[in-house]
Amino acid sequence: MKKILMLLILSIFAALIFSGCAQQRVWSYKADPYVRTEPLVNKSVAVPPLADNRINENHNLVGLMYIPIIPYGWMNLNTPEGGQQHISSGLWLFKPPEDLAKAVAEEINNSGIFKEAFFTNRASEGELSLKGNVKSTFYNGKLLSYCISFAGVYLWFIGLPAGTYENNLEISFELVEPSTGKVLWNGTYKKDYSKVFWIYAPGADFRYDQLLKEIMKDVIQSLKSKFAK
Repeated sequence: MKKILMLLILSIFAALIFSGCAQQRVWSYKADPYVRTEPLVNKSVAVPPLADNRINENHNLVGLMYIPIIPYGWMNLNTPEGGQQHISSGLWLFKPPEDLAKAVAEEINNSGIFKEAFFTNRASEGELSLKGNVKSTFYNGKLLSYCISFAGVYLWFIGLPAGTYENNLEISFELVEPSTGKVLWNGTYKKDYSKVFWIYAPGADFRYDQLLKEIMKDVIQSLKSKFAK
């Protein structure tokens, strides 16, 4: 009876630690500084909200970790902003089609490749239009029980990993000339982030801003190569 009580106490304590870390995550993106230079393409670029082609399906099976012989509980979220709880965070204030598009527009504007680039709900407002498609914002998180149900919490406290999480971001782009419908440039980009974490330092399981920053470095380089004089 004492062992069962101790396991329950440890489980509750572990849950309190995670709930204390489970703060809201807010999308926050910092573009590279503005580059003052002669534009490679003396035209404006409108960046409308990205099309959303993600799978609209989420599964939260974290509770399976408490069944003996099952090594972990997990959640697979294709639209992770829809979940109220994540492995080490709470609600995400994140609107991918709009938030990603605004960040993309700012990065491209600051790169100096075009006369200007701006976010808009009307793609026709620019001389060119950069259309994007969100293919994936997949999120996977696991809490490890090591096949021993509630007793797995003991192993967290003595230093074994408590779980893992993974973020995946995949976006495709097309730069279109609206007057002719001609595609001037296109590309698809995919980045991943994964981490094993411990109960004493779970860290942030929201890394989509970091992944977009990596993608935009590749996008800017590709656009410069395409339009270099």
